[in-house]
Amino acid sequence: MKKFISVVTVILMLTLLMSSCGKPSPDGDITGYASKVSIIGREVPEFTLSDSADFTILQISDTHLISGSTKKDVKSLDSIRAQIEKLKPQLVVVSGDMVEGNNKNSKFNKKTALETMGNMFEELSQYWAYVPGNNDGEMMGSTADVAAFLSQYDHCILSNAENLTGATQYSVDLKNSDGKTVHSLIFLDSLARDENHKYDYMKTDQIEWAKMTAEEKIKENPDVFFSFFFHMNTPNFAKSGKEGSAYTGAFNYNHIPSDFYEGIDGNKAFDEMTEKLGNVGLVSIGHIHPATNYCSFLGGTYYHVTRAAGSAVTKNAGCTLITIHTDVKETKDMYDFLEIKF
Repeated sequence: MKKFISVVTVILMLTLLMSSCGKPSPDGDITGYASKVSIIGREVPEFTLSDSADFTILQISDTHLISGSTKKDVKSLDSIRAQIEKLKPQLVVVSGDMVEGNNKNSKFNKKTALETMGNMFEELSQYWAYVPGNNDGEMMGSTADVAAFLSQYDHCILSNAENLTGATQYSVDLKNSDGKTVHSLIFLDSLARDENHKYDYMKTDQIEWAKMTAEEKIKENPDVFFSFFFHMNTPNFAKSGKEGSAYTGAFNYNHIPSDFYEGIDGNKAFDEMTEKLGNVGLVSIGHIHPATNYCSFLGGTYYHVTRAAGSAVTKNAGCTLITIHTDVKETKDMYDFLEIKF
């Protein structure tokens, strides 16, 4: 009997060992981090503009990191680091899908992927603003877990308001030398997938929060302008390709194609809100992984799509340098977009 039990025990141990092969390491599991750390009301910095009144943003999106140490991850991160060191942006915006989702790669480790990105920005003393993508919370921790985990980095900018759908909703103000907010960057969580596994849409409470936040800033300064950043597109992106005009600024750029992906129908409410609000100069996203950046102008607003920065998901990796001329009153002349190819 003892011999039989020993044999069974050995078989069970071998079975468990074999079943674990090829699966992601449990060390990457950050599930439950959000239960320990709250980002509700987390303080975010303000930026005081120099005499030039320009503000530069390096927008990166869709890095889709596996662990932060794979060959393609290292290539992506080295390229991002090189651009930060070269261009010295005042802010980096990471607009979602930092990590790969539903990945069965044995090298997948969400925790080390996030740490690698966070540590890079800390080493560079670079402020960076984060909004989630649809992939970020698909496995080994929810989107809220990711946001809570990233909040440990001093240079990571993110926050959320109480009782809102989504993990991150916050604004970052650009102030002139008199302390007046002349431009505000508003960041939203465009969510992931619904119960039917279709792309979800921004909810009424999120849109009302954005509207209220913008209106409060307009009360303080009626001439304030807004730039919105999130991950997934709205119907106005396709509309701007069909009815809008191409960006014709300092650098050559591609107009959004007329057959561009229509977007998530539920996000029409966001488009309606910004159209009524006015003073919205830019709505910028990732998600699409285009072979080249796109930018079109419609109704006083630029609709901008940046290419993916992850070498693991595209052969056309890159990012975007956005310069906001905050002393310009016409939105068509307020932005310069420089497409960067890695």
